This record gives sequence, C-alpha cells and structure tokens, in this order.
Amino acid sequence: MKRPRKAKKSRRLKVIRLWNYPEATRATPYLKSVLTSIREGYLESLKHRVEIERHSEGKPTRASMIAVADAQKELDRAEESFNEGHRELRDIDVFLLDPLEGVALIPCQKDDELAWMVFENLDPSGFVGWRWHKDDFGVRRPLEQLSTTPPAELTSLGASTGCGRNAT
Repeated sequence: MKRPRKAKKSRRLKVIRLWNYPEATRATPYLKSVLTSIREGYLESLKHRVEIERHSEGKPTRASMIAVADAQKELDRAEESFNEGHRELRDIDVFLLDPLEGVALIPCQKDDELAWMVFENLDPSGFVGWRWHKDDFGVRRPLEQLSTTPPAELTSLGASTGCGRNAT
C-alpha cells in the first residue's frame, strides 16, 4: 500500500499597503504615540526580566518567590502592552525595526519598486529618509527624492518582505 503524498507547503501571497509621503506625515502623531508605547513596554519588560533573574539567584526564600511571581505578572503585562502596539503597527502595514530606538519602516513605491520610508521616533521630524528594499538597513536617502505618487498595493511573497494584509 502506497503512502499518500504530502502536499507541498505553498507560500501565501501577501498584499501590503503602500504609503505616500503626505499620508505618512499625517500619521506622524499616531506613529509617535504607538512607538512610544512600544518602547515603554519593551523597557519595562527588560526591567522585569532583570528583576526576575536577580530574585531567582541563590536559595529561594518566601520573599524571593513572591517577588518573582509579582515581577512575572508585571512582565506579562508589559509584554502584552508591547505586543498590542506591535499589532497596531502591523495592522497599518508599518514594520517595527528597533523598539528601543523607535525605528519603523513604512512601505512605499519609487520607480515601480518597493522602497521604505524610515521613521525614527526620537527624531523631532519623525522621518529621517528612505531606502530601497535591497539596501542595507543603515542606508538613508534624502526624502526629497521620493515622488508623491498616490498609494498602491504591492503583491509579493510574505517570506521575502515579512508583510501582512491590511484591510484599508
């Protein structure tokens, strides 16, 4: 008797929303708010991880076990706050690059190719440049080079861009 063939896993196509610069600048206050919340959740979770490690060292006492349990509850709350903010960004097709520095990438189109506007929460203007999809992460090109074409959608393999689907 022959075994049934296993079906090949197919890659699902994902569609991401492409932003234009005017749309992105209008979203700056929202992006700053969400990235600040993500940063706070990230820092708080780091703090509670250190606290758990510190109380877990040595022989466990009643006080240290209570402190670990309390810190674990706070860690769970901080991680949920971080995850909620991260979900908010993914829902609008904005991709978090660095939670501590508040760096996010916003997809856009330049010359019929995928590009990314780079948003840094700690920068007063928010937007610090743009980069091609193929560029290294540190590359920042002047924003004046971006055209102000209307938003479109780009179909690509989710594995290659780490993209999600936006319903808007």
